[in-house]
Amino acid sequence: MTEKRRRIRRRPAAQLVEEALLLSVALVALSLLVGGIESILKQSASYTSSIWDSISSAISGILGSLFHW
Repeated sequence: MTEKRRRIRRRPAAQLVEEALLLSVALVALSLLVGGIESILKQSASYTSSIWDSISSAISGILGSLFHW
């Protein structure tokens, strides 16, 4: 009977350890996801900025030649 009680007492501790491990894996996965999204947003901001600079310089060149700015 005492061995059965030991198994019962060990089981909740094992479940807590398992849940802690699952939580840590979930946090690592979430941090990787957030890092990936942040990287994508930085790259898209850089790409948008370069496109906007190209459009701005093209418009400035066209209007500058028409109005001699």
